[in-house]
Amino acid sequence: MKRQYRLCVADIDRTLRMKGEGLPELNRKAFIAMHEAGILLGLASGRPLWEHVETLYLDWDLGFQFDLLIGLNGGEIYDVRKNERTAINMLDPESIKYIIENLKQHNNDPFIYRNGYVLARNLNGRILKSINRNNYEVRIAKSLDEFWDEPTAKVLYGADSQEELKPIEATGKSLENETICCFKTDVDLLEFQDRHNSKGEALKRYCKSNDIDLKDVIAFGDAENDIEMLKIAGYAVCLKNGMDDVKAICDDVTDYDAKDSGFGHYIFDHIL
Repeated sequence: MKRQYRLCVADIDRTLRMKGEGLPELNRKAFIAMHEAGILLGLASGRPLWEHVETLYLDWDLGFQFDLLIGLNGGEIYDVRKNERTAINMLDPESIKYIIENLKQHNNDPFIYRNGYVLARNLNGRILKSINRNNYEVRIAKSLDEFWDEPTAKVLYGADSQEELKPIEATGKSLENETICCFKTDVDLLEFQDRHNSKGEALKRYCKSNDIDLKDVIAFGDAENDIEMLKIAGYAVCLKNGMDDVKAICDDVTDYDAKDSGFGHYIFDHIL
């Protein structure tokens, strides 16, 4: 007998789709079938909700909005049915300055999210690719101190390759403290945020508010920023293309990768 779940929550990029690509048709059908079966649906992203996360249901032609939207790795939560938005645990200016000043040695420029745009130091290859993929506004900072003139949810560093990111990650890990944590969300992307934020903490808050037992949640992900969400969900599934340390903490791994509808295959084979 297949297990019944009240909520299905999934990461987006490299979980539901490959970056820059549309939602595979089988995944779209899986969302529609779960919605019709009365299962609540959620998306959990590292991006801010304004960066297309709130409108994905339109892009994907679902005909309904998701019940839960998590942005900024748990820094913002949108309970759609209650129309409640929550922003939590921003990095303070001193923490932002501490991160950026200590990473100057690598000659790699940071970027951060502000309300409705991205603030960057230079238009490097990583940012240009992201602009072309997501079509958001980018503003160039005249000096580094513009990055810490107000709180922000996270600080990001991109690289042109996995090897180029390694020394940046090593320095980043050395900066972790009781407030700051550092992790990869892709092989060439490093992020810093308040360690009290995570997709898992956001999921916990939503479930408590809606009287949902965490054992009745199934979660899907692929990267380090999904780990806390996957750990606390009743059942955790990593995509075939996911990182090895993510696969290690999950209950199962899909037979297909994100490009080949791994999520949709798993839903129809194991849940519906």
